[in-house]
Amino acid sequence: MNIFDQNIDLNLYKTFCAVAETKSFSKAAEMLYVTQPAISHNVQTLENLLNTKLFHRGAKGVTLTSEAENLLVYIKMAYNYICMGEQNLKNSKELLQGEVRIGIPTHLASILLIDKLKEFKQKYPNIKLHVQSKSTKNLVLMLENHELDIIIDNYPITKERMDLNVNRMMSLETALVAGKELYNKYNNKITPYTINEVPLILPNAQTSTRKKLDEYLANRGIKLNPMMEISSTEIILKMVKEGIGIRLGDRRFYTE
Repeated sequence: MNIFDQNIDLNLYKTFCAVAETKSFSKAAEMLYVTQPAISHNVQTLENLLNTKLFHRGAKGVTLTSEAENLLVYIKMAYNYICMGEQNLKNSKELLQGEVRIGIPTHLASILLIDKLKEFKQKYPNIKLHVQSKSTKNLVLMLENHELDIIIDNYPITKERMDLNVNRMMSLETALVAGKELYNKYNNKITPYTINEVPLILPNAQTSTRKKLDEYLANRGIKLNPMMEISSTEIILKMVKEGIGIRLGDRRFYTE
């Protein structure tokens, strides 16, 4: 049932609960900071809407009818759910509970995210984390579709929606990374003009790292022609460790 299909005046039920709690129209008026005629009017309006008598009026105050007692049970349940919703929202804003959905390519997650996630979980143990590792293009699309809360990636990041903000977090110095044999063979011999002679194993052209390298070389009139293009960072790392080729990596986190 769509709640907007029902013409529910929550203020009427608020008045009903106040009268039920205080067993008095005058005390309910004091509780809600309104006049007693306003209380009487709201009760009468609700009784007319429900076509049900809600209170027995007597010299010692008012008491609930049997129908009203049943109604009060459901109103209290609804009120409790509203309170729970408000508390959940408050807890989420204060990072006491909730979920955070992060998108980050594998090559960055392995060097930047693990320690940060450990630190975050220690500080906010009740926050559930979801981490997605995909290409930059797919991560941006997921962010635009509200499937992710934030993505962490190399610059440049191309986005369609203008309401998405791109903030610079840190700078990483990119370098060519190779195993010992290829390192000895090509060390100090690689220039932009000889790079196509190197057995490069690179991510596909849609990734931000690759775009930046392509742009750098294009500004010098060079079209990059890598030996292999592989979308999986794990496969690239394994092939570099096996001495098959050379990849792009961050200089500070060189492990091959």
